[in-house]
Amino acid sequence: MKTHLLPNRLRTLLMRSVGYRHYSLVVATIAFVTTITFSFPFVAVLIPAVLLAPRRWRTLGLLCGLASGCGAAVLVEIFQYLGGEFIAARYPELVSMEVWQRASEWLQDWGLLAVLIIAGSPMPQTPALLFCALADVSSLGILAAVAIGKTAKYLFMAWATAHYPTRFMRYN
Repeated sequence: MKTHLLPNRLRTLLMRSVGYRHYSLVVATIAFVTTITFSFPFVAVLIPAVLLAPRRWRTLGLLCGLASGCGAAVLVEIFQYLGGEFIAARYPELVSMEVWQRASEWLQDWGLLAVLIIAGSPMPQTPALLFCALADVSSLGILAAVAIGKTAKYLFMAWATAHYPTRFMRYN
């Protein structure tokens, strides 16, 4: 039974690169890729990354927030390229999801401020990004909103991890 949340390849990559100057860029690249693929929450990588290099918490938080903003802008461009019909045909259950309904209401009422709030919260941002793509929201606006929201979230998580590491360590 696997008890670790972080895949072995990512853990090995973090362990091998922690002693180098490019460590923060490696973690930021992982943030970019996880945002585009929405494969798993990036915080599962950020916390171990900060535990391995607690002095770099500021750099990790800033770079990962910016990388997530860039990844979100690329994801919106991909969604816009594919088109609404393709997405609705592939994922018909998305439109009926509660998260989709909440995100669409927030986006209609608040615009990019809603994207910023969603990016900084624990809510999944992919439905909001999909809705933004279908509504033709500017990719630069998405980049800025997600980068600000994720940077604030990641800086807080990185600070908390660096200053209170025992709360984030798993004991067996």
